[in-house]
Amino acid sequence: MFTNRSVGWPYYRLWLCVVICCWGLVAEEDAAAAASARQLAPQVRIHRDAYGVPHILGQNDASIFFGFGYAQAEDYFWQVEDSYILALGRYAEVHGPPGLNSDRLNRAFEIVPRSQRDFAALDATSQLLYTAFVTGINYYLETHPAVRPRLITRFEPWHVLAYHRHITLELCFRFVGLPGNSYLPRHNPQVWSATGSNGWVLGGPRSASGYPLLLANPHLPWFGFAQLAEAHLICEAGPDFPGWNFMGAGFYGSPALALGHNPYLGWTLVSNQPDIADLWRVRFDDAENPLAYRYDAGQRVAETWSATIRVKKSRGMEHRSLKFRKTHHGPIVAREDAQTMLAARIAGLYETVPLRQWLAMAKAENLGEFREALGMLQMLYMNLLYADVAGNIGYVYNGRIPRRNPNWDWSQPVDGSDPATEWLGFHTLEELPQVVNPAAGFVQNCNSSPAITTDGDNPRAKDFPAYMIGEQGHIERRALRSLEILRGMRDVTFQQWQAAAFDTEVYWARHELPVFAEKFERLKREHPGLTASVQPYLDHLLAWDARITAQSTAATLCHAWYEQLYGRGYPGESIRAIYRGQTEKQFAALVRAADELRALHGDWQVPYGEVYRIQRPPWMADLIATRFADRDLSLPSVAGHGPMGIVFTQYSTPSLKIPWVISQRLRYGLVGTSYLAAYEFTPEGVRGASLVPFGTSGDPTAAHYFDQAILLAERRLKPELFTRQQVLAGSVHSYHPGEVASAAVGDDHQEPSAAKPQPKRHKTHVRK
Repeated sequence: MFTNRSVGWPYYRLWLCVVICCWGLVAEEDAAAAASARQLAPQVRIHRDAYGVPHILGQNDASIFFGFGYAQAEDYFWQVEDSYILALGRYAEVHGPPGLNSDRLNRAFEIVPRSQRDFAALDATSQLLYTAFVTGINYYLETHPAVRPRLITRFEPWHVLAYHRHITLELCFRFVGLPGNSYLPRHNPQVWSATGSNGWVLGGPRSASGYPLLLANPHLPWFGFAQLAEAHLICEAGPDFPGWNFMGAGFYGSPALALGHNPYLGWTLVSNQPDIADLWRVRFDDAENPLAYRYDAGQRVAETWSATIRVKKSRGMEHRSLKFRKTHHGPIVAREDAQTMLAARIAGLYETVPLRQWLAMAKAENLGEFREALGMLQMLYMNLLYADVAGNIGYVYNGRIPRRNPNWDWSQPVDGSDPATEWLGFHTLEELPQVVNPAAGFVQNCNSSPAITTDGDNPRAKDFPAYMIGEQGHIERRALRSLEILRGMRDVTFQQWQAAAFDTEVYWARHELPVFAEKFERLKREHPGLTASVQPYLDHLLAWDARITAQSTAATLCHAWYEQLYGRGYPGESIRAIYRGQTEKQFAALVRAADELRALHGDWQVPYGEVYRIQRPPWMADLIATRFADRDLSLPSVAGHGPMGIVFTQYSTPSLKIPWVISQRLRYGLVGTSYLAAYEFTPEGVRGASLVPFGTSGDPTAAHYFDQAILLAERRLKPELFTRQQVLAGSVHSYHPGEVASAAVGDDHQEPSAAKPQPKRHKTHVRK
């Protein structure tokens, strides 16, 4: 048990006594949990449709969350466990050194001890539902003994609180603005700079039905903890219980769905950049007391602690002992010099419980109830776009944004010794930038400034504190293209709305290629030698209609040229400045792009769909461990690079050609359309169509491992099954948790239509 030789026999005897004394208590807890699982399992039934989407019907909230936990584990236990390993600060223990920074961050913000302590103080409803959720995961493990967890053999209710906090930390720590970002967990600038989303809402006056349409299109990583899964939760109504119905998408390991709709309303989320985190410069200059730091006219004393992180190595396990320090501002995350350190704080990291807000949002029946729920401000950030069956549409630049003294520049570390830099509470919902029912009849956000949400009724930056909006002056080409599309929409049908989500016009090409044509004419007179080499490539681009198709060779060349100019992420000002006014260098980059295509593919004219692909390698644990292969199955993609202003977005791996080492000529999707859904809201009911990029199952041998990738490649959505009647009619497999999935036939079920595809029996993966 103990590998540390410093642990002596008396301590070992003490430990043994404690285990013996606690054995009865642990056994009683296990027995109670098992009894609870066996009570909840008959109260919930899981229906799988033709694409394997879980539709979970339960008799009460607890049974719904129990079934949801079970279904997530059934679909992709490996990822559920992986997300919780991350949340418990033990990622390096399983994944080795790549997980070390994340574990350091977890320890610095005390995610585990604070979650263990704080769970007891949660409201009774949150405790009940968190417990039911992990009971479902544990019941899956109990009823599937062949599944071998890598680390967590039993999930605890407080784990869910730790999960929420650590995933929030992973997503929000970038807001801290730490110089160099050296502390960022598993930082991958080419991936995380590419994450984003598209969100559109079209008002009834512009739709064929006369009622709103909503488009939900997050662009999150396709692998790792941020990938999205689709699910449907139906809580049956009872004599004293109204019931509820919600369908949408969320992260593996989360008991709540991040976005979607109920019978009355729906919403989507789009990343924004509100100032929800700060750095304080803290001065430790007391030689007599090294932990004392300046504050006001006196001093305060920091707390310190040590932690050991286990790191998996090629041979055995390495133990790294680390020391941490925190002030009243927050934990120390960087050192500026011998006496000055930086402390960080993220608003609401410990105080918020998103499940409370999500339940209220999911059960809301009108705009008033929804705004009341949203006003709880349990989501730390995210633009929110909304529509309902009453015809309301809206947008909120949402965030738990602290009030601050406006005399300080909060984009930089502030003086931690001055009480004037303390936060002064939080801004309310009413104080945030927002648009409700604009005259233009539409709202959109594609990670863009609130100032270009719609036409005529946009929030004005001057009406809000300077620190509130992180996108001040930021123009996003996807947003500009979205505005073009929405402005031109009249009498739009639900089918046309779905098709618009797959728009492949390249905004950058359409607007910039004519400018380059003018530059080229000037260049002919000054540098005829260069223009001769550029001419065939530029002519090829100028003859193109700026739309990506699978056969387009100009689209491939355009993407290659753009990446030569600006890289694969969002170009910062320093990158843009390199080529500003440098016409020769810009055209030289075009020649270089063509040369690289020729070296990789034997020709600079390569069809786009042959290069840009969709592939799902088995067991993609993390974005830093991706392994693609040109020889393996993949599908063509006509999605494109978001910064170029393409609505249908996919960010891909680079091509690699290293003789005798690796040859990966094709480009494979990493980030982009991670969930795509179109909704129409009418008083007769909400209808939807959706997809996820791969499929519902994480098992490479399962029918639903890659079946939705065909939809993505063909640019079409599958219809949602939303009402109870639709679910039962479309159910292919139906079972209680713990049972073997069976054909959906019974007293309250109907045979699935023979016209529907009949997939193989849903399988569960066993990871050795």
